[in-house]
Amino acid sequence: MNKKTLAIIGVITVLLIGIVSAGLLDYFGRISGSVTVEGPVFYLDGNIGGVYHKLLVNEIPKEEIEINWSDGERIVFKTEPLNINEFYKAKFTIKIWMKTNNSGNTIQARIIKLNKENIEQIICEIKNPIEITATSSFSKKEFYCESNEKIDLNDYDRIGLELRGNGNESQEYWISVGKDRADGMSRVEVTAA
Repeated sequence: MNKKTLAIIGVITVLLIGIVSAGLLDYFGRISGSVTVEGPVFYLDGNIGGVYHKLLVNEIPKEEIEINWSDGERIVFKTEPLNINEFYKAKFTIKIWMKTNNSGNTIQARIIKLNKENIEQIICEIKNPIEITATSSFSKKEFYCESNEKIDLNDYDRIGLELRGNGNESQEYWISVGKDRADGMSRVEVTAA
């Protein structure tokens, strides 16, 4: 036998051993395990893209900024187009460092989907008003909501966070973004619901 024939026989032997081993594994047992998949983290960013503040996907903001708004206004943070067709049924945990000018002021929050024309659709919303008690320094407010089902998206759709004050025009709110505090930065964490 020449070297070429021996090489071909060697390759065929290795392949046959692999096939037999796989067959025995399937007959006598199974390979199993688990994989932990972490959802994205959306970081609130103080920079404005058009009329919306940016919501960065798994990217830490580069600047520390305090954002201020008054009742009668809303503030919206939105991602760039996500380029995905669907998102699993999700729980959105919102952690924001906030303060207000009058203890007891409240806000409403909701997670929205925005299409190419910025038409908004509610994914989930916080049903009860969120009370803000901190006035002199920022404190963390944590709240969450869940989507009712998987979230259908087009490639150009974005996810957003909308915050709105519930009082009169003399009430003001501040959010701290981009500053790493005791429990991290202002953000929205996403996990499977």
